[in-house]
Amino acid sequence: MSRSWSNFFFGAVDPAGTVTLDKIPGSFWIPALIVRVFGYSAWAVILPNALAAVAAALITAVTARRLAGVRAGLIAGAVVATTPILVAVARSNQPETFFVLGLALTAWAAVRAVQQRRLGWLIAAGALVGLSFQFYMLEAWAVWPALAAAYLFTRQSWARRIAHLALAGAVSLVSSLWWVAIVAAIPAGARPYIGSTLSNDPWEMVFGYNGLGRFAATADSSAYESFTPPFSGEPGVLRLFNAQLAGQIAWLVPAAVVALVILWVLRFPRPLTVLLTVWTATFAAMFSAVAGMHQFYTAALAVPLGLAIATALAAAHRADRTWPQIAIVGTAGATALGIGLASGGYSVPVSIAQAVAAAVAIALLSSRRAPRAVSTAVMLVGLLLTPTAWSAITIAHPSSINPVAGGVSEMTGGGGFGGGAGMPGSGRDGRAAGAVPGGAAPGGAAPGGAAPGGAAPGGAPQGFARGGAAGGGAQAGAAPGGDGGRPGGGASGGATTADTQLIAWLQQNAAGSTYLAATFGAQSAAQLILASDGGSFLPIGGFNGTDAVPTLDEFVALVQQGQVRYVIEPAGQWNGSRGGGLSSGDDSSASAQIRTWVGQHCAVDASAPSTVYACG
Repeated sequence: MSRSWSNFFFGAVDPAGTVTLDKIPGSFWIPALIVRVFGYSAWAVILPNALAAVAAALITAVTARRLAGVRAGLIAGAVVATTPILVAVARSNQPETFFVLGLALTAWAAVRAVQQRRLGWLIAAGALVGLSFQFYMLEAWAVWPALAAAYLFTRQSWARRIAHLALAGAVSLVSSLWWVAIVAAIPAGARPYIGSTLSNDPWEMVFGYNGLGRFAATADSSAYESFTPPFSGEPGVLRLFNAQLAGQIAWLVPAAVVALVILWVLRFPRPLTVLLTVWTATFAAMFSAVAGMHQFYTAALAVPLGLAIATALAAAHRADRTWPQIAIVGTAGATALGIGLASGGYSVPVSIAQAVAAAVAIALLSSRRAPRAVSTAVMLVGLLLTPTAWSAITIAHPSSINPVAGGVSEMTGGGGFGGGAGMPGSGRDGRAAGAVPGGAAPGGAAPGGAAPGGAAPGGAPQGFARGGAAGGGAQAGAAPGGDGGRPGGGASGGATTADTQLIAWLQQNAAGSTYLAATFGAQSAAQLILASDGGSFLPIGGFNGTDAVPTLDEFVALVQQGQVRYVIEPAGQWNGSRGGGLSSGDDSSASAQIRTWVGQHCAVDASAPSTVYACG
């Protein structure tokens, strides 16, 4: 994306612009611009995400200050800044951090719209929902029930309220779907293949694969691919408290519920109370119901949780009511103690310390004799000590595929709260039954059939070899190496010796080809692209290895035209093929067909440093 404006706009995975990401590329545009200016490195990719998390905490603090004063602002900012899963995902290049920033901005505009009953601020909130859509698609629209309900509670004529919501909704719709509409209008032969789709259609990618495809009960594999990451346990009412999610986000969920009840009891302005209540309930229900997800999806809860707790505490303080503050702090301390004891390890003494701090805070609040600064400081410790510790320990446990906080196994599967599986100090490897081993490529995608392909003029597949990166072709002879971690490698810090040797061999032998080599799956191609400093590799099958890019006919045409000369052994990573070789059993996907064809028409080149098939 940093080397070609075409790749930048479409979100292409590879320098040749073959296939896109499996999502709208909005959250990657800022990191791509930073890389374009400063060159590729791990910090250039990750720093913008970290700064987005900082900005989200600050903007949430500003919003809470507007709701209930400086005290609320400080508490809300602290809650967001110490949400463990947000800290973890902010240290990666996942799109979640920019999405949380978009939610914080939306909350800021929404509060002003509800307080001032102004169309301009409501339109701004709708537009910011659209901005958030560019970062994380349909999940951004989950804000609208809260925004609409809150605005309907404002004191205006019904005609005015409905008209304002209709205008803001129209703006939100346009600002959400402009990229999808533009890409859909561009002929398939003039752009990359849309990743994780059966029909090379951005509407399918957004509303199928990234929408209905996340709910297994409604997934229609004949219309769109289904992808349900297996990292957060089974759906259910108590899902946020299972072994995979409790330590990531659940620390303040019960306290937030208590806080929302308190806002209703204290008769806090109704429209604002509705906004916080519906927002929190909608997102909690969504994360509890989705068929499968990464833990870091739940980072979006940080904003409504922080606003609800901070507003209730500050409102109670203003009203000189002690019992609401005691109820919130006591609930947070009890929750921390329960999760900490279930987690084991370092969490036990830290959570006990938080529970003690909560008890001291309750005593100070009850006595009303302690200085305000002292009681506030102790109260914050009683609220946030354990999640802060989980956030801090995350530094030693980086992961690029599935970021998690507190040292939990990176690829945990099922399990329930209290079981200890996957929790720090449990004495296990963190894998519950059926878990995906750490470091493996994410699974859960239903194999997709070949989509209608068609070839561009000259026999090249649709979207191939356009807008390639400068120096990205095989002729460039880019020096092996590269900087930063490799996808899927967690803490890996650059190319392996095997990668370096293979790339040097390919650069010497693949001169004149569009692609240095073809490999199966975008993640396999990614580590080679990084290691070769932007060399061009054909990612057969896209992200999940199931995209019809290229089709068998298109791949054969590439070989015959000399655009692809070598195919790297897939090592049994994709489509259920294990044990090496290029056979994938009965799988009828385009990738499987290409593997079979390569096995029949190409031969292993003995001079290569690893298993490489020479074709053509």
